[in-house]
Amino acid sequence: MDPPSAERDEDPEMEMQPIVPRGPVDPDGRKISRPNNWMMPSSRGRGRMATAVAHGESIMAMADSDVKKKKMLLVFLGILMVALVGMVAVKGDAVELEKIVEEGEIEVAHHDDTAATVEEEAAAATSSSSTPAVHTIDLDGYLPKSMVTASDYVLPGTENAPPLSAAKGRPYYPIINHFQNRNPTGFYAKKWGYFDLEDPDPKWKGKMRPQPDFAAVPNRDVKSTDFPDGAWQKDKEYMTRFLEEAKKLVNRTIEAVYGEWGVGIPQDGSVELTDEFMVNREAFYKWPKPSEQSLDGMTRRFIHHIMTGDSFKLVLGGHSAAAGHGAGFNASYVHQAGLVLEPVFAHLGVEFRSYNFAQGGMGTFQQALAGMDLRGKDADMLIWDSSMTEKSPPLTNFFYRQGLLAGNRAPFLYSGGGADPSAFEAIGASVGGYGALGYSPITTSEEQAKTLPWAARYDKCGPGGAAALCDSQKYDGKCWVEREDFTPAVEQDDLFGGQAKWHPGPKVHRARGRALALSVLFMLQHALDKWEELGTESGHPVAEEHWHVTDFYNGIKEKAPTVDGCYPGWKIGNTRRGLRETNQTDGRRLDLEGEWPSRLCNIPMQGRSLWGPRNNPMESSLLSILKPNAFGDIDPNIGGSPAYMKGPDYFPPDRAAPWSTPPEPEVNPWEIAGSRRLLDNANASNAQQINSGNFLSSIEKENLPSAEEEAIARGTVNATALRILAEDPDAIVPGLGIDVKWGHSGVCDGTTHGWCERTKDVKCLYSAAQDNRGMVCFNPLSGWVVFDVKNVKHGFIGARIEAWHGSGEIETTKGWKEVNNGGSGNYKKEGLERHLLQKAQQERDARYVEEMTNRIEEDMLLDDFSRRRLGGGQSCGASGDYIFEFAINGKIVASWDKDAFCAHYTRTGYNMDLVKLLDDEGVTGDFELAMRMSPAHSNQNSYMCITHLYWS
Repeated sequence: MDPPSAERDEDPEMEMQPIVPRGPVDPDGRKISRPNNWMMPSSRGRGRMATAVAHGESIMAMADSDVKKKKMLLVFLGILMVALVGMVAVKGDAVELEKIVEEGEIEVAHHDDTAATVEEEAAAATSSSSTPAVHTIDLDGYLPKSMVTASDYVLPGTENAPPLSAAKGRPYYPIINHFQNRNPTGFYAKKWGYFDLEDPDPKWKGKMRPQPDFAAVPNRDVKSTDFPDGAWQKDKEYMTRFLEEAKKLVNRTIEAVYGEWGVGIPQDGSVELTDEFMVNREAFYKWPKPSEQSLDGMTRRFIHHIMTGDSFKLVLGGHSAAAGHGAGFNASYVHQAGLVLEPVFAHLGVEFRSYNFAQGGMGTFQQALAGMDLRGKDADMLIWDSSMTEKSPPLTNFFYRQGLLAGNRAPFLYSGGGADPSAFEAIGASVGGYGALGYSPITTSEEQAKTLPWAARYDKCGPGGAAALCDSQKYDGKCWVEREDFTPAVEQDDLFGGQAKWHPGPKVHRARGRALALSVLFMLQHALDKWEELGTESGHPVAEEHWHVTDFYNGIKEKAPTVDGCYPGWKIGNTRRGLRETNQTDGRRLDLEGEWPSRLCNIPMQGRSLWGPRNNPMESSLLSILKPNAFGDIDPNIGGSPAYMKGPDYFPPDRAAPWSTPPEPEVNPWEIAGSRRLLDNANASNAQQINSGNFLSSIEKENLPSAEEEAIARGTVNATALRILAEDPDAIVPGLGIDVKWGHSGVCDGTTHGWCERTKDVKCLYSAAQDNRGMVCFNPLSGWVVFDVKNVKHGFIGARIEAWHGSGEIETTKGWKEVNNGGSGNYKKEGLERHLLQKAQQERDARYVEEMTNRIEEDMLLDDFSRRRLGGGQSCGASGDYIFEFAINGKIVASWDKDAFCAHYTRTGYNMDLVKLLDDEGVTGDFELAMRMSPAHSNQNSYMCITHLYWS
């Protein structure tokens, strides 16, 4: 935009400059501005604006109303003002008329005329601004009494798992009211204000108000009459105060994000609204406002979630750049948005989480085929960001439509990065973009950078030699910050891994994340305004038609199959050299031949995997559907401290990193929004002891009981299954030789609240990377791998199976000569022999993590499509001949030799090779799916691994 003209009209006091500030000006949330065009007042008017902001006053005197009424009123006021100006002769008593144009409408603001200069007014704005009073309240009655975990699921046999292991999960304090995170004494409270809500009814001060049983109805859609007497949702005075503080909170947070780049307006009025400031502010962010339909959908969702205390989840799927490789997992843009949004929603009584399920070297299809089971069924916003690895629009379409079909909600669909979900708006879905930041101060030298706002330093550099400054600061994250209670066992790397030209650094992620946060905040701002309007019109609680979500979600889900653009199908046997899509529409029933069916586009998929990160990692794992063996174990190696039973070597939280946390007094938007409560762990000093169970004395090693004796003590031995194992090696019962390669230890759930692979041997602990590729492996001696596949409604089961591994032994079956080791597996090993077996398995786990990490890094090098090879190294088997068999409900369906397996091994994308196991729309129910490599006809050194199982 061109800078304001230097020419002046006869009356400079009345001049209006065409400026478009995109964020609100009043930190108290009143309608000074909105992210739409308006006219900037004169320099004198801006001084008065600063004064108004300092006192939390609105400079807009008229609320939104009918356009015609406004214009008529404007004419009347204009005539009246002219008359008054002509009548008033006393200097200083004139009334200045300033036109402020918003959304094409003219509003009027009145100011007493004085002879003060702009400088005097700006000084007055700073000196006369009152410091907000510190208003504390007793929080004891509002604090949660205990911690919770994201999932109540417990895998049988893991009941005694250590804290912060994958099996145990990470505990946290739930959000249960509007007061528990109140922080009036924080460093930024004086300058920016704070969430100052207190229950206006003395009867309820310090006490939780009564609430209906939200869990008793779908989607927490209780009736308005279900709110009991005393519920805050129906208390007019409480709602008035709550909405007032909520609007201030949102507005304050928006200003804080603007303030990171030097164009925000704090509550204390300590900025001068110069021409340059307003131009830069206007350029900072242009919100791509969604359609009215999409805004209405989000307004309904926001009101519902706040009224019912529901959760709000922002979910991303994508490739390595989106995962934050090179910048750090917590620095990825979806988490940079979440960092700002989480404390805002906490004050509103809503538990907010951002989820990053991006996986290096992959796209999103491997997740989307599982519906929302791996991404979480309660997603409220969904982002696709995989343009480097998925060039096919049908795959993007599938990602979105499964988000609508397979979850409990109908999420807002974000566009961007080549993704266009606009077609789904025709069925009532909410869609939109989040835009980008458009202004950052220019860095010209290292010295000059120190004078810039912290977030803006080295963000954009001037031409010539200065440009190299930004390049040198692209990646500034380090692998470790010293702490007093833990020292890594290995020297930490200097920088995060994954730095490549196509992987943005943390500054780019920060800017993108803040744009994403602003888009959410502006929609939330709109919702709060609408809620206030509805309450004024009809009282509280507002009518159910404005906030119930069940019919809204279901209406979108029902229509999702009518949206065009999904994939047409892949020919079964489609190879890595023939990556193509087919259009077979002959109408015949699809079976194990034909296609990887396009009908999956229109049915809600389900799935389990061992690839991560994933939502609720244990509950969504393949282990959760594995059938227990004769000794009662899901995993025959569960007693050997597998990775999912391993806790971290130190406790959260990490120490604040100087490269990601602005020092005081630099603007910190998440602190300004409100402090969040972190895990308070009184046992941090004992962190080194968390895995003490892995260290045994020599006497303990010699006296280790056998796994069979432990199973007998637990009472989990199935005598019939044991007999069958011994008598019939071909019997379709769970084998004793399967090998679970879990991947990263810890809680790798896609959130910043996770605590993933925090062990002493990791070389870059602060990268917090959650990418991992676990699998369940089996060879001809392992026996059958048996899954319980429940709730099949559309007659489909398929799997991603890796048949391309080279020859090698599975640790579980090392030394065996027959299937299941004659029916006893490793269960009879005791004492030192058992200890050595467990040690070998733990060493195997460590080797596998290193191999897995290297494989992911190799695949990430191919994220750049100019370097990507189509094959990805996969084949139908690199270790000799074999027979692959699978059975359903105890009956063998197919026995494929290597050639036949190849004929059914279907490539749908890079590193995405699938096998269809059932495809009959008329088949429904619960199924037992078993698979193995036949011991009689297979190379004993060959093995396969299953990573994903899909069904519908």
